[in-house]
Amino acid sequence: MINVLIISDNKPLVSFIQNLVTNNATEFQGVKFDYRYSTINKNPDSLISLGLTSVNVKSEATVADIIEHYSLVISAHCKQIFPEKLVNNVRCINIHPGLNPHNRGWFPQVFAIINKKPVGCTIHLMNEEIDDGAILFQKEVPIFDWDTSLNVYERVQQAEMELLDLHFCDLVFGRYEQKVLEEKGNYNGISDFKALCNLDLNQVGTLREHIDLLRALSHGEFKNAYFTINEGKKVFLSLNFDKEN
Repeated sequence: MINVLIISDNKPLVSFIQNLVTNNATEFQGVKFDYRYSTINKNPDSLISLGLTSVNVKSEATVADIIEHYSLVISAHCKQIFPEKLVNNVRCINIHPGLNPHNRGWFPQVFAIINKKPVGCTIHLMNEEIDDGAILFQKEVPIFDWDTSLNVYERVQQAEMELLDLHFCDLVFGRYEQKVLEEKGNYNGISDFKALCNLDLNQVGTLREHIDLLRALSHGEFKNAYFTINEGKKVFLSLNFDKEN
């Protein structure tokens, strides 16, 4: 029996994986899949509706239990960073919404819109570093001048599902080649994102640079970009595009 643990805080992605498992039941005979969401998820109701329960990979007891009972752990947009003890004792695979090594870390599509580095998705083995490790499968997606962060993210997530559709069995049974990157690329943390959100109204730049910043921070109903007025109150703003057909 192969025991696989999938930890996800992304309903569309984990639902897609569950359907893959159901639709390929014959291929997965002898494989048991368990599904969890991270304990730091503040809105888990949609994941609970799919049968997921919570897990805290920062708990030493939990990590020890995972190491004892699972031979593969897949992070499908898990909000928690896997600890060193876990990735060094169990085969761990990350589904990352960025094209490693470019813009590793938080919200790759946001930074790709601004710094013009490639964006896409990467499925890779996990090690002690964030969004590092040998690459198994990748797919690049385009960014258009009228894209917001949400547009690019949705395109990346579709690419993730396309890769999983082609290679999920390969991931489970270890049928893949590993590509070790020679360069580390760049990394963006949550502090970098928060700094972008706090707009400097005196910032000098081209109109394109200003538009790129605002569309990079426009993500549906999320309140990201802002400037402050009297008494430090925030005024939030975002961009909408209406491309002529």
